[in-house]
Amino acid sequence: MMHRYACIVSYDGAGYEGWQSQTRGTSVQEAIENILQSISQQKINIIASGRTDAGVSASAQVFMFDTDKEMTGRKWMGALNGSLPADIHIMSCIETDPLLFHARYNVRWKKYVYRINTGPYDVFSKDTAYQCPFALDTDAMRQAIPYLIGTHDFTSLNSSPLSEYPDQVRTIFDIQLEEDHQKIILTFQGKGFLRYMVRMMSSALIEIGRHKYPPEHMKELLDAKSKNSPHKNAPACGLRLEEVNYFEICAMNEHGMIREYLFGDLLPNGASLAALEKRAQQKSEDRIYAFTSRHSQKNLGYFILQQGHGQLIVFDPQDLAAGESLLPQMEQWMQKQGLAPICEADTLILQADSEKKFDFKE
Repeated sequence: MMHRYACIVSYDGAGYEGWQSQTRGTSVQEAIENILQSISQQKINIIASGRTDAGVSASAQVFMFDTDKEMTGRKWMGALNGSLPADIHIMSCIETDPLLFHARYNVRWKKYVYRINTGPYDVFSKDTAYQCPFALDTDAMRQAIPYLIGTHDFTSLNSSPLSEYPDQVRTIFDIQLEEDHQKIILTFQGKGFLRYMVRMMSSALIEIGRHKYPPEHMKELLDAKSKNSPHKNAPACGLRLEEVNYFEICAMNEHGMIREYLFGDLLPNGASLAALEKRAQQKSEDRIYAFTSRHSQKNLGYFILQQGHGQLIVFDPQDLAAGESLLPQMEQWMQKQGLAPICEADTLILQADSEKKFDFKE
């Protein structure tokens, strides 16, 4: 029987060529895989939420691995930490459902933090913050930040080739700038990031802070959609992956899935995405999940959980069979949470409202 384990790992990236395996074997991924192989006596490939570049650190990178060797997550964590170098540490390890969890595809958003030291050179933070020798105007930087928030074409602010990633549109949910004495902390939260994207955004903000460009330059960069951007990468030492947030999938097969609502979904009438996320994460008695197609993520309906009872509302009768195929998994999902079992006769209901809306009170 194959088991899937999900792990959170912290690492200091200063001594590594990045997360992904390299020919010289100096990646974080390879260090972990070598130990997994020695424990299991078989080759185990791990899949992470995404890659980090050479010199970039992480306090909460997430990866998964599949194996037929059965051990508790705690034993896997202990065995790995017993052999890993001091600059890589497994923070947690749990067994998860292979059907419903994937370290890369279930990501709701990631949080990267870029740290800048504008004070005297600090030998103690040289590997964790960019030692910036220039004074920075944080007011100008703050004026530039709103141009980056939202859904944009980031062709000018990443190094991923268009031949490999022709669609370079990404969504940034939030960017915060905090000041702590002579330190500047930039926090980026988004669904996904292209290669060097956070470091190039940080570099552009730093140069605006130096008054090399006005804040409006950020909009000009985005509008240009050019790989000939004048901005280089900000040094890797300042960047850290600090959080990977996952959405819950309740049931999934080739016909569709029932999952948490995500950015871009058609939301129930009167509901905000933040409220729906909060109810799902807190396991509220009353919550709503989206019913979508598996691959195109087309909105097919929703699953309402009220006072321990569930109802799957399907917008189009043609999708009834897809909804019915998910009911056995939904029954298992509810039982695992100690909820009332689903009664098939009153659970699968066709939505008669052509506007496909459900009134929701937060």
